[in-house]
Amino acid sequence: MNETRALARFVADTRFADLPRGLVENCKLTVLDTFGAGFVGAVQPWAQRILKVVQALGGAPEASVIHHGWRTDTSRAALANGVLIGAFECEPLTGSHASGTVLPAALAVCERERLDGAAFLTALALGFEVSARLARAAVGLETARGFHNPSAHGPFGAAAAVGKLYGLNAERLASALGIAGSSSAGLLEFAWSGGDTKRLHLGRASQLGLEAALLAREGVNGPATVLEGRSGYFHAFSTAPPGETLLRGLGTEWAIEPPWLKSYATHVTHQAVVAAIQAFKREHPLDPATITRVVIRSAPRIMEERHAAREPLDVLGGQYSLPFTTAVALTRDMANPLVYDDEAVRDPVVRDLARRIELSPLEAAPHETPGVWPAEVLLDCAGQRHTLHTRPYKGSPANPFRWDEAREKFRRYTASILPAPRAAAIIDAVGGLEQSRSMADVTRLLAST
Repeated sequence: MNETRALARFVADTRFADLPRGLVENCKLTVLDTFGAGFVGAVQPWAQRILKVVQALGGAPEASVIHHGWRTDTSRAALANGVLIGAFECEPLTGSHASGTVLPAALAVCERERLDGAAFLTALALGFEVSARLARAAVGLETARGFHNPSAHGPFGAAAAVGKLYGLNAERLASALGIAGSSSAGLLEFAWSGGDTKRLHLGRASQLGLEAALLAREGVNGPATVLEGRSGYFHAFSTAPPGETLLRGLGTEWAIEPPWLKSYATHVTHQAVVAAIQAFKREHPLDPATITRVVIRSAPRIMEERHAAREPLDVLGGQYSLPFTTAVALTRDMANPLVYDDEAVRDPVVRDLARRIELSPLEAAPHETPGVWPAEVLLDCAGQRHTLHTRPYKGSPANPFRWDEAREKFRRYTASILPAPRAAAIIDAVGGLEQSRSMADVTRLLAST
C-alpha cells in the first residue's frame, strides 16, 4: 500500500544532481527525437484541423506551439504540442509515449515561468519514470480493458513533471496524482473503426495532467490512494494489482533506461519487420509487381486483430496494421516518414499486397528482450524465395540511438519542413540543454519565425 505517496515522495525529493549522467544524455536524445516528431506532425492535415480549434479557443499568449506563429495559455499549448508530437506514429515510446504527454506540459510551464534547462530535464526524467512504471505494472489495460496506454498513464506523468517544476511537496504531489487519476481515459476503438481520436490522446493527457498539478498547487485535494485504492487506478484500469513491480528499485533502477525510440512512422510492434525489409531492399532492388507471396511469422502480440486490418480507411489505420505497413514498406522507402500518406493508403498495389500477406503466429516465439518481437518474413518474388530475419531495430532498448544517429534522423525527418540552419540551431540547443538559462530560448526556435 501507499504506492501513490511513495511515487510522490520520489518526485519531490529527486534533484537534477541525483540523475545519472547517462540518463540526462538519454533524456536530451529523447527530447530531440520528440521535437522531430512534432515538426512532422505539424504538416499533417488532421493535426492542423485540431489546432485550428485550439487556436480559436484563445488563451493568454504564454507558451509556444511547435512550427506555429501563435501562442496560447499553458494548458492549450500542452494540448496542441501533444497532438503534434503524437500525430504521425513517430514519437519516442520512452515512458509509455511520455514524450507526447509529459514533455508538452513541462515545456509550456518552463516557457511561461522562464525555468532553465536543468529544471526541464529533471521534470522530464521524473514524469517519464512515473509514466513508465505505471505502464510496466498495469496488466491487460489495452488488451482486456480497451484503454489506450499513453492516454491512461499520461496524466500522472504530466502532473508529476509540472508539480516538480512548481516545487510541490510530497503531500501536494500526491494530490496532483490523485486529481490526474480522474483524467485517465482514451479508448482503443479507433483501432477498429478509424478516426482521429488517437491523435488527440497524448495532447489531452498532457493538458489534463498539467491542470491537475495547477489545481493541487492551489490547494485542491485529490485522493492519496488513487493508484492502489479499491476504486483506484489499478482496480479500474488493470486486471491485476500493481504488485512489487511499480516501486521496485525506485530511484536506483530507472524504468526509462535505455530510451526507446522508433526508426519508422508506424506502430512499435512493426518496427523490426520494416527494418528487415528496408535492409533487404538496399541489397536487392525490388519490383513490387514481382511479389507473389509474403508470409510473416512472429509472436501473436504483433498480429493481434487490432493490428491486422487489410482495408484501412486512413493513414492511422495503415500505420496501426502490420500487413498494411508491410505492404507500404515493400513499395516505398520508409526512411522518409512522409511517404506514409493518403496516396500510399489508396495505392491499389499496396492494398492488393496487404490483402495477400499471410500472418502466421508462433505461440512459442520468445521475447528475447523487452519490446522486441522476433519475426521471420518469407518473401517470394521474381521466382525466388528470400527469408528475412528481424533484429533489434535501431531505437529499441537493445539497439539504442547514439547522439550522432539522433541528429541524422532529426535532419532527415525535418528536411522538407525546416531550413537547415534552423534544424542545426535546434540540435545545438538540445545538446546543451543543461546549460540553458531559460527554456524560452529553446521554444523560440521551435515556433515559426
